[in-house]
Amino acid sequence: MSANVSYLNSPPATHQLLARLSQLVESGEVFACVRVQAKCAHTLHAVSMDAALIVLPLEGKKRVRYQHDWIHVSPGEIFLVPHPQVLDIENIPDSSTGRYLAIGLPLQANVLEAARQLIGDRITYADGAVASVPLIDHLRDFNDWLDAMEHHDVARARLALVGLILRLYEQGHRGLLQPVAPTLAARIRAMIAIDPAREWSSQEVEAHLAMSGATLRRKLATEGTGLREVVMDARLSQGLTLLSTTDLPVKAVAARVGYISASTFAKRFTERYGVEPSQLCNE
Repeated sequence: MSANVSYLNSPPATHQLLARLSQLVESGEVFACVRVQAKCAHTLHAVSMDAALIVLPLEGKKRVRYQHDWIHVSPGEIFLVPHPQVLDIENIPDSSTGRYLAIGLPLQANVLEAARQLIGDRITYADGAVASVPLIDHLRDFNDWLDAMEHHDVARARLALVGLILRLYEQGHRGLLQPVAPTLAARIRAMIAIDPAREWSSQEVEAHLAMSGATLRRKLATEGTGLREVVMDARLSQGLTLLSTTDLPVKAVAARVGYISASTFAKRFTERYGVEPSQLCNE
């Protein structure tokens, strides 16, 4: 790794943690988290975040449009998405290394529920605004999480995340623990994500949801969408994940998410996110 990585200007304790995180994601042994990378600057439009998420940039910077304002996130800061959002996201590679690198931690429902149980009757809720949070305030929790990750101790890693969530809650990020029922579209996207290449029929979706076709269409209409659009969005979302987290070529990504034609996938992807998939490809 280049000695000019942007986090080297961080305080020593933060620098040490970011270096450890970089070693983890470079090792290829990550679990319960995702490695996000890019070699070209790009802006993704209307990315659906269906769950709470934490992202830590390690190289380069992130900009996120939230309620008409841009939030800037650099190494040494945490990007916090407390509950489902649709966001415009810009990933900017580091000027010295030529790439954007980040680690993403989905906050699973059981971890959030454990934090709610610990607060109990004292819990209060607030608006769930996305935010950039100083990493230095949470070094202990992330070091505990890293220690557990390095030993493949899933239970202890989850416990460290519970501690992190409680401290974020105490800092005022109370939207993290606000229960949010998933939309029907989000539930379908989660189902499609398990096997995006499969030819999903409306009958299969209806059976999985224990819902009649008429009810499914009516409920999706109230969310401003339809089943065909949701299935396509789920496949493209999985394509975005693969392009951002693997070195697979566009053709292979297209096949994995159910597109026989890579050119058709590229066209749909560009229409959906406003950027060509080749701009995200890390092969």
